Amino acid sequence: MTELVLTRHFAAPRTAVWAAFCEPEIIAQWWGPAGWGIKESSVVLEPKVGGRHELVMYQHQDPTQEVPLKATITEFDEYTCLVSADGPHEMTLDLVIHTRIDLKEFAGQTIVTLTQGPLPREVLASSTAAWESAFDKLTGLLGQFF
Repeated sequence: MTELVLTRHFAAPRTAVWAAFCEPEIIAQWWGPAGWGIKESSVVLEPKVGGRHELVMYQHQDPTQEVPLKATITEFDEYTCLVSADGPHEMTLDLVIHTRIDLKEFAGQTIVTLTQGPLPREVLASSTAAWESAFDKLTGLLGQFF
């Protein structure tokens, strides 16, 4: 098993980046890799420990291909940290996958560090590529405003 750690700088204030992780209508605009979308009506984020963090991704070329996220928030510190646990179920390879998003503001930019695991080594490259692609979409979205 291994852990994915990814850091990205966004040219936007921390409050805007935080909103992109917590506001359902914004999440639906960027979450998931290129070629995938989010059913906006499926997005639920209850911003509190024990709250739900749910959504359904679908493949643009074949909308019948779906990937659900049904996580529970395990840590929540507004504008700073969001942690959730998803699983165990088939989509998480029967593991409980923890996803941690840490945000820090520096010189008008926001530094996001995503930590996710445990992950089997054989999915690390594809998971990293998926998050990189999603963060590219988020960069584009934030670039429309900042």
